[in-house]
Amino acid sequence: MAELRRRVSQLANLAERIDLRERGREGQIMADVVDVLRELALDVEEVSQNQMELEEYVEEIDSDLMSLEEDVYLGDGEETDRFDDAGEDDNVAYLELECPVCELESSYNEALFSREGVQLTCPHCGNVVFDADEDCLVIDDDEDDDGDDDDENWDEDDAQLFD
Repeated sequence: MAELRRRVSQLANLAERIDLRERGREGQIMADVVDVLRELALDVEEVSQNQMELEEYVEEIDSDLMSLEEDVYLGDGEETDRFDDAGEDDNVAYLELECPVCELESSYNEALFSREGVQLTCPHCGNVVFDADEDCLVIDDDEDDDGDDDDENWDEDDAQLFD
């Protein structure tokens, strides 16, 4: 960067010594080009300085991340044991529910049904199949209307058939 700044500075000094602005339109244009070069050299130097600062910052972040990873993953053995034991619980019970909308079955961890504020959705269509706030399974109303609800039309003549 110092070399670029030195060369642009030499050009600017040369342009001032030969009084380039007084040499007509071409001289004016060349003097303006030298001014633009001077500004560009300053901007490039500033960008280079900002880049060096960012590189130092990224190196600090990388170092902090490496320390954090060592603490979490390699720790003194207690943390890794805790994480390893979490995957060894083979006694997890799952419930299979059929979605009333897409009619596909999905498995859900049984422990989720006892938690408050949990809504279980179908992974296939996104329909809510269980809402803990309502404490019920969501059932499609269309399945109830399959023609088997003759209980509503029960009369005394039907009761006599079973006597």
